[in-house]
Amino acid sequence: MLASAQVRVVPYSFDPEPGEAGRVTHRIAVSGGDQLGLVARLTDVFAQYEANIVRLEARKLSEAEGGLYVTRFAVSIPPERTEPCLATVANTAGTLGLECRVEEGGP
Repeated sequence: MLASAQVRVVPYSFDPEPGEAGRVTHRIAVSGGDQLGLVARLTDVFAQYEANIVRLEARKLSEAEGGLYVTRFAVSIPPERTEPCLATVANTAGTLGLECRVEEGGP
């Protein structure tokens, strides 16, 4: 199965001072059951509103913590697109039966 696999290595350019796109304007946590394609759907929403995902974490909480799947995004959303972007993220989560929490700012 892997006999025809290829590995490609390319230089990665990292900007240590990304400017405004690297400033976290909102922290978003989406939680609930495991949903196939959740990250893909939400990244499409962020791209639609020209938001930059600064950090992303996805994990399953331990049973002691509730056993839910939690996906956390630290994003930079342009001010003029904030309201429709956050509404679309919440609607997307809601259609999947997930909870969405939003906090402004943050590291």
